[in-house]
Amino acid sequence: MEVPGRTQWRAWLRDHRVIVSIVAVAFALRLAWVLWTSPEPPTVWNVSGDQYGYYVYGRSIAEGRGYVHYLTGEPTAYYPVGFPAILAALYVVVRVTPLPDDYMLATNLLHVVVSTASVALAYVIGRRLFGELGGVLGAAVLALFPNLVFQTASVQLETMYIFWCLAAVAIVVTHDWRRGVPSTRRLLAFGAVLGVSVLVRPFSVLFLVALLAAALVAGAGWRASLRTTAIPLAMVVALSVPWTIRNAIRLDAFVPTSTNTGDTLCLDRSMDATGGFRWADHEWCADPDLPEVERNRENTKLAIRFVLEHPLREAEQIVRRARLIFASDTDGLLAVNTLGGGRVMSEGTEDALEVIANGYWLVVCLLTTASVAALLALRRLRSRPETVIVLGSMAALIVVPLLLWGNPRFHLPFSPFFAILAGGALALAWAALRGEQHDTERDRGEHTETVQPLEA
Repeated sequence: MEVPGRTQWRAWLRDHRVIVSIVAVAFALRLAWVLWTSPEPPTVWNVSGDQYGYYVYGRSIAEGRGYVHYLTGEPTAYYPVGFPAILAALYVVVRVTPLPDDYMLATNLLHVVVSTASVALAYVIGRRLFGELGGVLGAAVLALFPNLVFQTASVQLETMYIFWCLAAVAIVVTHDWRRGVPSTRRLLAFGAVLGVSVLVRPFSVLFLVALLAAALVAGAGWRASLRTTAIPLAMVVALSVPWTIRNAIRLDAFVPTSTNTGDTLCLDRSMDATGGFRWADHEWCADPDLPEVERNRENTKLAIRFVLEHPLREAEQIVRRARLIFASDTDGLLAVNTLGGGRVMSEGTEDALEVIANGYWLVVCLLTTASVAALLALRRLRSRPETVIVLGSMAALIVVPLLLWGNPRFHLPFSPFFAILAGGALALAWAALRGEQHDTERDRGEHTETVQPLEA
């Protein structure tokens, strides 16, 4: 492949100056936020919450102690290994290079990079669905998304998870589905990236269902569609094998993801539950003093039992969880203010930022609703596999938390999809105002890859 020369790069930058400018603004905003807040590492587990666990486990792995519980010193798998492992790799680089020996700063700068990259990925995905203008507008919405900017200064996993989710979707969305199902090479790439996202948080494994649906919409037939889905599934499983083997050795149990599934399932399943967080120590949860693996197993069984015995109550809880998940978009401020150094901004500044973030979230939700309605009216789900993949992936990220418990943080992974759809709504509205029929075919471009369908 010929490497572009300086003249070609200048031409490319000139032709794409708008999206390059948007990505640059995204980077500047995130970097400025990190440098302004300058948060300290989390120091108290019951104040910083999950952030403390991710940070401590990342350091523990990097410093050779392994993935051991920060209270007991025993091997654990309470959190999925993906994010702590990524942090560990970063911290090793910090330790063995002349870089400043500041793990927290390194974490935040990594977040700045991957969050900025997510803006570029949003453009790629949005362009396939809504054309050049839709892609640019979706990237702009994501670049300015207040809560996603706030998150870069935290040690929460959502910033990293969003990047891997969008990267996986971009791989299959940019395929030219008019030529059949993706090639084996592309499907393996999709599976590899999806596999990393699953190691960070397993919810995205349901992206495979969206891929299956897209193949069917493309006319591949059930047999070819199942084979198309099986290839990335095999890659996801392969990437999970080392972690599963480790857990079999260290915990003497089959644990392909983590051992906090049981706690997560049972904590909001009781007759007096409110939809939000509570400790998993009520009557419908197992004894919290049980060993980690046994508690996980028992809590999972109890949660399933509760749903089967109280289906109407479960339906009520799903509504309550939805209200909590969509209620606000300020979790990033809470995360930053509960790190080791305590509050990093005045209450007045926090209040103003909360108003901005929640107002932005409300507008994006309204635009997303309009965009989905427009796509349904245009019958894109019947004719565009790309649309099926994006909406199906977004739906997976929405549905899973509704079956757990209600937390505004749970909507962060699908916020970028909302941004993409919001950009599409604006592009469709602009085309309607100009009296144009919106047509993304002219913007989709041609792919030079030779696609070999898995079944003739």
